[in-house]
Amino acid sequence: MSSRYRIYMASEAWLESPARYEALRSADFRCRICNVPSDEVPLQAHHRTYERLGAELPEDLTALCLLCHREVTNFLAARRYALQQPPTIVDVVIQERAPLWDASMAAGSAA
Repeated sequence: MSSRYRIYMASEAWLESPARYEALRSADFRCRICNVPSDEVPLQAHHRTYERLGAELPEDLTALCLLCHREVTNFLAARRYALQQPPTIVDVVIQERAPLWDASMAAGSAA
């Protein structure tokens, strides 16, 4: 999460965003997933895209309750992770192993 995003999300501009309000209003102030009303659980506006961060359109946002927002965010992060290319596996062959301890030090300490 970028510092620009964190600063914006804590700003008056976000809290008073017309797009944010319209996303909540168009959902009738209910979670779009579980339908819980905002008088039971605070609603949040989930960013469907960050393309216009700071100048969002109502369709960039979706009204979700805290729990559904957390689940959607976790699901999307897991999907992004699953779609990443796995790292290239390189076999390394060790030709000669170094001793784990110095035999001369061990012999010297026994005397």
